[in-house]
Amino acid sequence: MAAPAEPRNPFYLMLLIAGLVFIVTVLAYVLVPWMEEKAKDAGAFVPPREDSWFRNGLHKDGWKWVLGEVAVLVVLGLASMGLDRYRRWKTESQISAQNPDTTKVETPPPT
Repeated sequence: MAAPAEPRNPFYLMLLIAGLVFIVTVLAYVLVPWMEEKAKDAGAFVPPREDSWFRNGLHKDGWKWVLGEVAVLVVLGLASMGLDRYRRWKTESQISAQNPDTTKVETPPPT
């Protein structure tokens, strides 16, 4: 008889999405200024940063975005681990309540 399936941890999906957003933000934070500089060196016209809210925000507050996303990743990671630990504790306590003899640990007498 198969054991009942454990419900999915909702924090895993949120952690996955936050991780993807973090990766995209870090890549944009590194690559967008590099590509702008490379285009300027090649002589291409690069519109001013003020024309794009994304590029302007990335230039001014990109490091804040990255730090905020790291904080979100840490919180979601801790929440997912906490929920897993809580579910395991709850399952173990239910099993020990059903089988009280299995919770007794006999230690050998000291020699």
